[in-house]
Amino acid sequence: MMRDVEVLDIRQKYRNGMSITNIAREAGYCEKTVRKWIKNGSSPRYKPRPKRPSKLDPYKDYIMQRMAEGVFNCEILLREIKALGYTGGKTLVKNFVAPHREQFKVQAVLRFETGPGEQMQADWGYLGTFDLDGQKRRVWIFTLILGYSRFLTAHCITSTELESLLLCHELCFAQASGIAKQIVYDNMKTVTLGRDLEGKPLWQVRFLDFALYYGFKPVVCTPRKPRSKGKVESAIRYIKHNFCPGRKFIDLTDLNQQLQSWLINVANIRLHGTTLKRPLDALAEENLNPLPIIAFPTALRFARKVSRDCFFSYQGILYSVPWRFAGSEVHVEEKTGGRILVWRHNEVIAEHTLPTDGSRRVFNPRHLDGLTQAQNRQDGSALLQSYPEVERRPLSVYEEFAGVAQ
Repeated sequence: MMRDVEVLDIRQKYRNGMSITNIAREAGYCEKTVRKWIKNGSSPRYKPRPKRPSKLDPYKDYIMQRMAEGVFNCEILLREIKALGYTGGKTLVKNFVAPHREQFKVQAVLRFETGPGEQMQADWGYLGTFDLDGQKRRVWIFTLILGYSRFLTAHCITSTELESLLLCHELCFAQASGIAKQIVYDNMKTVTLGRDLEGKPLWQVRFLDFALYYGFKPVVCTPRKPRSKGKVESAIRYIKHNFCPGRKFIDLTDLNQQLQSWLINVANIRLHGTTLKRPLDALAEENLNPLPIIAFPTALRFARKVSRDCFFSYQGILYSVPWRFAGSEVHVEEKTGGRILVWRHNEVIAEHTLPTDGSRRVFNPRHLDGLTQAQNRQDGSALLQSYPEVERRPLSVYEEFAGVAQ
């Protein structure tokens, strides 16, 4: 359009008597071009050149097929098509592959639904780092969702070790009041050690014992295909976007109590967008396997220091121990049902129940039995100290070593 305006201006100047030489000098074109425009009355129109065939053309269908299979590495594609007879360079391949990368990143998936009681899906989600028990601790949320009803269970914890995983399972099983026939996982190291030559999972032995004890079949996703457990991934996003924002908590116990309240009063009574039912209502349709009477014996223990007043802190709550253990180190084990066991040298020295009334201090008066009498006697020997255990041997053994020394 701009050039057409110039042509009209040039023709007008020529009609007004201006020479072709002066018009060409003023417009910046050669005299031959100016004469042609004056004669024809318009600027020339150039036809598009026919597209030249590319050396890559015979191999584009093959490359498209390989990209559909997930191969976008141009070095690999170049090597493969050269074996088929391609004689061009790598640049042609790169220019052809580049615009197709985004197209193949987004893949359509078929929603997979399961019947009542058939499947649960499990996964971890990271919530952040917080001040707990006087230390900076990373907090994770374990989520277990029922595939049919979308009934959601979850528990927050500071460890993703195998024993933590087992304990979280038991707590979530209790929330759902049962277990599905199958539970789907990603390839987490606490579940599977990898795959054998046939591609079958190599299970963690203790985890497999746990699965057999509760009677469910563990299933792991195909590597690099996380959509196999899309329900639980959506559930974790839902928790992060709807439960977590603006949430304040005193300690991990407080956080878990808030989480359970939210699950009961919000998450599991909302109308689910896919099932168009409330998860709590659909839970009644699930045909879950019942829980065993005795829970699987987990062994998750945390070391804690007992203060001089005979208390230790666990998840922000103070628990008492017998006064003889003041100043010593104990190990805390949390069991299902909110039971707290306190161990010292492979012996349970105290047992408590996780408070549900918001208490920050759990005290057993019997833990002070005998303290007053010991103080009156100034009996310091009543406090237990830790010494290495020494094996008792007959005197002949020492005489034998004494003989060697001579």
